[in-house]
Amino acid sequence: MKYTLNQIAELAGGILHPQSTKERLFTAVNSDSRLINRADTLFAALKGDNFDGHSFVADMCAEGGAIIDDESCFCPNSILVSSVKEALYRIAIHHREEELKALKVLAITGSVGKTTAKNMAHLTMSASFNCYKSAGNRNSLTGLPMEVLNVPAACTHAVLEAGMSDPGEIAKISGLIKPAAAVITNIGHSHILAFGSREGICKEKLSILDGMETDCITLPDDELIIKNCRAQGAVFCSVTDKSKEAYAENIKESPAGMEFTACYGGNKTGILLPAQGIHNVMNALLVFVASCRMGADPQKSAAALQAFVTEGNRQNIHTSRGIKVIADCYNASPESMAAALGVLKTGSGKRVAVLGDMLELGDHAEKLHSLVGEKVYGSADLLVCVGEDAKYIAKSAALKGMAEDNIYLFPAAEYEKAASLLEMLLHAGDTVLFKASNRTNIRKVMEILQL
Repeated sequence: MKYTLNQIAELAGGILHPQSTKERLFTAVNSDSRLINRADTLFAALKGDNFDGHSFVADMCAEGGAIIDDESCFCPNSILVSSVKEALYRIAIHHREEELKALKVLAITGSVGKTTAKNMAHLTMSASFNCYKSAGNRNSLTGLPMEVLNVPAACTHAVLEAGMSDPGEIAKISGLIKPAAAVITNIGHSHILAFGSREGICKEKLSILDGMETDCITLPDDELIIKNCRAQGAVFCSVTDKSKEAYAENIKESPAGMEFTACYGGNKTGILLPAQGIHNVMNALLVFVASCRMGADPQKSAAALQAFVTEGNRQNIHTSRGIKVIADCYNASPESMAAALGVLKTGSGKRVAVLGDMLELGDHAEKLHSLVGEKVYGSADLLVCVGEDAKYIAKSAALKGMAEDNIYLFPAAEYEKAASLLEMLLHAGDTVLFKASNRTNIRKVMEILQL
């Protein structure tokens, strides 16, 4: 972006403080004051449950500028609007339609695996184009407008992640980013409270098509998606069914990662992905096919995937004290739990699953935690559950056939006891999985063990 303070005020429909430097130029926007070290980055004073960006407005406006919705913070070089979130969306809509007309966007959405697929897609697309990707978890109606405004003018393509928490969000995001193509990674149970069922979640995810000029969408071969997707341009990908238009074959797992052949468009392309699990083969296949459909060179895209690395607490696999550790505590759903257990299943030595609660499932909690318990049997030799709803995982694993002597259950507050037990159980050569929602105590167990 490249707008003066006065232009931003006009686009936002806001009021610029009369003592402002109207022609001060801004080329980026950010809501995190800690990341703003340049005067040409506009500060967006957003409010959250535990923070209020308005506390930093005066400092940000001394040499830069800010957009605010708290009149008590109105000062020189600030723009007062009724809602910062809505103002950013309004500015970003103008910017996308007028200044980024030629930008080709690949949208990534799905219940789990969005960020992983986004990072993979950025590799495959960057091998052929000057491509931007949305930062971190800026995948909402709050974060994506800033990402649209921050796309460098030199970029011809962008990979943008689209998330949701309430009905109607994906359609509004699609109207903003106007994808040329889209990928849905999967349909799971995340946000089931807001949508009532997987079918409701599926229909919401498919509304990514609403803002697209074409129906160039790439999807997994999930029966629910196949049933609900009416797009003529849909391509379904499979890791098991060779009758699909795109599929993976010759899948091999090794310490180096997953090796497979991507079959699409009459071509077969070998891919080596430095990540574990069949779910990551699907993620890679989806973005590889989507990139090909957008004109990327298949061989360059395949080679680029060899540089993939996991991000943050998403399935971080490493070795500590001779123990193979699978740390996956960014989020949790029955689907991501099953995927992580699939990786544990291939581990060496004693396989230990340390599982915690999946949050925000409401009345579905018992049923969905029980589904996870069914997956534990055969994937883990020992099960350590920490949390309140995790008891359903333990109960279900026992009903499925896991010996009760190999199952340990601790309340959430007793995570230190769980850590003490694991200190005795784990030895060099073993494999351990830590998996739970982000706000649980499973991460604290890892910290105590220093794994």
